[in-house]
Amino acid sequence: MIKVYRTPKPLILQKKSHQWTKTLLSFVVNTSDWKKQIEKYRHQKIKEALEAMFHGKCAYCESKITHVSFGHIEHYRPKQRCPERAFLWRNLLLACDRCNNAKLDHFPDATQGGPLVNPVKNDPKRHFRFFYDPVAKSATVIPTTTQGETTEKLLQLNRGDLRDYRSRTMRRLHALKIFAERGDAEAIALWQEAQTDSAEYAAFARSLPHLNQPPHRP
Repeated sequence: MIKVYRTPKPLILQKKSHQWTKTLLSFVVNTSDWKKQIEKYRHQKIKEALEAMFHGKCAYCESKITHVSFGHIEHYRPKQRCPERAFLWRNLLLACDRCNNAKLDHFPDATQGGPLVNPVKNDPKRHFRFFYDPVAKSATVIPTTTQGETTEKLLQLNRGDLRDYRSRTMRRLHALKIFAERGDAEAIALWQEAQTDSAEYAAFARSLPHLNQPPHRP
């Protein structure tokens, strides 16, 4: 998870969000009219704006989505519990199927260890360490705050298949960094690319220690 900066509200929401919200709130929750109205958040222009803002990555786990899946428009505050925020731009994120399904309508408050870390509102580095162990060859999200712990547990940011794939990616990046530090021009360019916002698991790439220093173990 990396810090993401909110882009301008898409034109469709500038024009329609107020009226959409007013109409939605006039219906009884979960009736057919309510369900039909709330589906308007799926508008293609909204999805395109989110895909551009998050570089086609899940806001939470940083996995690339768009080349293998349609992904989900994620409501940070769940639309079922907070329908007045269903069309609020600052409440919308892009999420992969797994993170979105893990979260569902859960939104723990402060008494439950929440709220969840929001990569647009919060700096994830204040809530997590993104640790790659070159000996165990494992890339692990380590919570450092109560909010981070709640978020990691609810979203399953260390679920087995995700950690395995992420660890293989980091193993390759760790080897690439060795060549970059030896001065290989192509390796340097690829290493720099791996740390950009659009790169998968950029948080881990940015957190790798210098290779001439022993890795700090949690």
